[in-house]
Amino acid sequence: MIIPYSTDAPLYHLPWVTGSLIVANIAVFFATTFQVFIGTWEPEQIDWLLIQFNQINPLQWLTGSFMHFDPFHLMGNMFFLFCFGLVVEGKVGNRRFLAIYLLSCALIGAVVQIPMFLMGSEEAAGGASGAISTLMVIALIWAPENEISIFYFFFPFVGTAEPRIVTICVFFIGLDVLSVVFSGFAMSGAMGHVIGALMGFPIGIYFLRTDEVDCEGWDAISRNDWLQQYPLLYGEKQRKRDRDKHDEIENPVEKALQVTGGDVSKSQWIGLASTKRKPKTPSRSPVAPAAAAKRKTRKKKRQTSEVSPERVAEKCQAHPEFNRLAYVLRQSLQTNNLPAAQQAFLRLDTLKVGAGLGETTLMRYASDLCTQKQWVNAIRPLAIVVEKQGLLADDACLRLAQIQLRVLQRRDHAIATLEKIVAPEDQLIDAEKKERLRKRDELLSLARGG
Repeated sequence: MIIPYSTDAPLYHLPWVTGSLIVANIAVFFATTFQVFIGTWEPEQIDWLLIQFNQINPLQWLTGSFMHFDPFHLMGNMFFLFCFGLVVEGKVGNRRFLAIYLLSCALIGAVVQIPMFLMGSEEAAGGASGAISTLMVIALIWAPENEISIFYFFFPFVGTAEPRIVTICVFFIGLDVLSVVFSGFAMSGAMGHVIGALMGFPIGIYFLRTDEVDCEGWDAISRNDWLQQYPLLYGEKQRKRDRDKHDEIENPVEKALQVTGGDVSKSQWIGLASTKRKPKTPSRSPVAPAAAAKRKTRKKKRQTSEVSPERVAEKCQAHPEFNRLAYVLRQSLQTNNLPAAQQAFLRLDTLKVGAGLGETTLMRYASDLCTQKQWVNAIRPLAIVVEKQGLLADDACLRLAQIQLRVLQRRDHAIATLEKIVAPEDQLIDAEKKERLRKRDELLSLARGG
């Protein structure tokens, strides 16, 4: 027995529909099947809600998916609906998820009922497992590397595990396929699961090809080059996205420093752009003292009108998606799930609210990236920390300079970054500041060829 109960997939939309569907299935069970169990109703009074094979009734294509035969049937389906509903609805959104779910229910009901009616069967079917199989395959396509937390019981073994979504899907769908083959392709619960799984493939691929869902490059197609050679799976929009991403990789420094929505003017301040200045040309006419004073006043006003890092952070934190994505990022870092942390950070970055993250979180994320030798990816969070000008700005400068010097081979950029670490004037320098200044001097000496 395997029961899934959680997932680490980042949620870009709150799963209101998934929760509502679970509540609806439970309510229908207690209003129908449970009433038969306690003797209040007769089975014939609820049979019309099941998918009856002796008739063609489009209403049953939907109602049958909400009918369950016993509590264990209900609980098993609801656990799977919860986990895979989180993954799919969390990426595609509430309305489209509801449309996917109801459409899959109706199609599965039609594909099951019409052939069985033509063959003259007198049986009936019900349950949400067919639509859940559709969601499983969609999750397999969109988030194969994310994990599902499961409780397992195989006597005498009991415990929990966190297999990847691809592992769970291949295991269960493989069992259903084997069951269908060994049963001689007879209509059964396994056959309904396989039908649902087959419907999940075109739905998942369609949403990817039309860019209706953004998987941040972690979907099965993007992560397998051999699948991208098929236009049916990988359309022109995806190829254009890859070309744009390639352009960003070709110039990673400039792209990584677009910390305020595409403005790279701050790249010089944090030492990732050339610090050379154009020589000043003498003025053709002397500037009058009054005009010079007026120009100086305008310059001072421009400086005082700049938005402070605190104000930028407050504006970012006011975004409706910020708190949820920041929570996913922190949880992913705590559980050492770097792929999920990257997805959350990239989403924050896309929404231009990464500056609202705390310095500690950004430094932890950058450190984890450096541990995995993802040096270029670490530039972005470090740049945000530097721009915040907080307590960890010096540490971020040191890490940034190391990447510039040893990875990007840009001595000039490393020197410009290190020169931002200065000793405070008219203040006592504590031991930590002295250590940072010592490291700064070592790197400066190395960058200058000493």
